[in-house]
This record gives sequence, C-alpha cells and structure tokens, in this order.
Amino acid sequence: MYLKSRLKVLLAERDMSQKDLAEQTGLTTRLISEIANNKVKMYPKDALEKIMITLDVKNLGDLLQRIDEETDN
Repeated sequence: MYLKSRLKVLLAERDMSQKDLAEQTGLTTRLISEIANNKVKMYPKDALEKIMITLDVKNLGDLLQRIDEETDN
C-alpha cells in the first residue's frame, strides 16, 4: 500500500497551475511539483494543510489516495 497524490487532478479542476498554488501557499514550486508527481517519500504535514486550505479540500482522502500495490497496474 502507498499514497498517491491527486494534486494534479485538483489543480486541473480548479484551472490552477503549480506555480499559482506555490504563490498562494508560500510553499516552493519544487515541493508542489514533487507532491504532484509523487516524488516525496514523506508528506510534510504543514504543506498538506496549506494545500488543503488553499484548494478548499475538506478531506485528506481527496488529496491523497491509498493505492494497494496488488491492484495498481
């Protein structure tokens, strides 16, 4: 099992770029990109909180999706 970011989907739904999100959250574009592209091993709690507030996401499950490795092809 692992977590997969849905950040790209959420940004597309809001017609927002990673750079826009970085500016609005105060996070680096590098961190936003790494989260969006599933390149992080550990998600910084404060970063997730800022992203959720900025994108008006109420449930962490809307931002991070649990993937069972056996079913992920």
